[in-house]
Amino acid sequence: MLVTLLEDVKALGHQGQIVEVPEGYATNFLFPQHVAVIEAVKPREELAMKAPSKEELAEEKLAAEIDGQEIVIPIKSEKGKPKTPVTVTEVRKGLKDLGYSVEKSAIKSEPITAFGSVDVPVEFSSGFEAQLKVTVEPA
Repeated sequence: MLVTLLEDVKALGHQGQIVEVPEGYATNFLFPQHVAVIEAVKPREELAMKAPSKEELAEEKLAAEIDGQEIVIPIKSEKGKPKTPVTVTEVRKGLKDLGYSVEKSAIKSEPITAFGSVDVPVEFSSGFEAQLKVTVEPA
């Protein structure tokens, strides 16, 4: 339990300090002695730690921008099927052609072995996600 000390308490802290103590200690000693009050708001340090980093903000923005984008990848065909499968590398290159730089590991796709459209998820390290529509067509 987090409490704010109203007075100096030996082996615990000084007046105004926010400390974590067992609930029984607070209830049975600190509160009856009027030397502490319960801390309703988390300390500033914890709130600062929860603030998103610049990298997380950039990934959130990028995820929002690429969500729903369509990438068309022309592939040579052989007997009505793609000659080679479309891999994450080609999807990443398609994103780069649209002006977006995404880590290869963020694109979660198996090789695409047929013509048509496939939804491809992109998962960023900060937890944000986007869906791309990848269309494979004959060159």
